[in-house]
Amino acid sequence: MSYNNEKKYSFTMDLRGINGEVGAVVCVVPSKDTGKRDILLMDVFEGNFSLRSITELLNLLMKKKVSLDERRRVLDFIAESLLILEKNML
Repeated sequence: MSYNNEKKYSFTMDLRGINGEVGAVVCVVPSKDTGKRDILLMDVFEGNFSLRSITELLNLLMKKKVSLDERRRVLDFIAESLLILEKNML
């Protein structure tokens, strides 16, 4: 994926609550360690979380009562973002 003829290295996705307002943002960015990725959850009310795995993110979203469909959407987003980042690193 490119943005203004430059490769994009960070990806974000809004998580909306029942009322349609953004409650959190999921981010996938390169880590400071070469070849690794960081997954972040920026919650509007509870602050920022750095997660060690996709499973940890999905479990946290489940505890926050995020719907199954929304968690599936997050999973698809992360998978796509990781694939694009992997291609951009080549």
